[in-house]
Amino acid sequence: MALAGWGGSAVAAPIPARIVSLNLCTDEYLLITARRAQIASISRLGASHHETPLAGRAAGLATNQGALGGVIDQRPDLVLTMGASPQDMALAARLGMRMIALPYPQSPAEVTRQVQRIAGLVGNPAAGTHFARQQAALTATMPARATPALMLGGSGLAPSMQGLTAGWLRLAGLAQRQSGSVAIETLLANPPPLLIISRYRPGQFSGSQAWAAHPALARIKARRVAADGRAFLCGGAAMPAEIRRLRLALAA
Repeated sequence: MALAGWGGSAVAAPIPARIVSLNLCTDEYLLITARRAQIASISRLGASHHETPLAGRAAGLATNQGALGGVIDQRPDLVLTMGASPQDMALAARLGMRMIALPYPQSPAEVTRQVQRIAGLVGNPAAGTHFARQQAALTATMPARATPALMLGGSGLAPSMQGLTAGWLRLAGLAQRQSGSVAIETLLANPPPLLIISRYRPGQFSGSQAWAAHPALARIKARRVAADGRAFLCGGAAMPAEIRRLRLALAA
């Protein structure tokens, strides 16, 4: 983690009273760990029901545009983000702001470590423990044999077979069998036994949504299960609930 703090040290840092999140994924972390009174603002995406299943928790919170320059007047004592630029980190240091830029997680276990990290920083370690127990319960009850499946998002894009999404799918009892761009012709010629359709902004017209509505897809002989694409955007704080929902859908 990159860190810029008061005086450049994170040792024995006080519990922050005014926390800002600039990134959707850290918005979600903050929403499940911090007290509302601690949250000075989250990004506008974190408050949108189009972007995250956790938006209901953000009702009434102030929002920002995801830029460090736009929250300086909020006088945060902790700024959270992911993938911050060196320029932003340097600016935070010059302004005396404590800024933590988390790396994008690569596994469910790394998500759990990040949640626990943020929970500790905001003075609520019990929230991190709760999340860790959820992930541990999913791991303990994971089916011994994974069902081959193909998860597809807009434009027929399939996530990596080894990445974060695949890790969460494995906890649902699924094994992603292909990655990259998948042509409709390929699906027709060699349909997967199970097709997971990731729904993201289903009410918004776009080229990627048009692909998902192609009439040829209706002829694919595969069982279909819908996934909440909003949860998979970050693959973070909203995922335990989504994996439990997927398990129920698969068992139906």
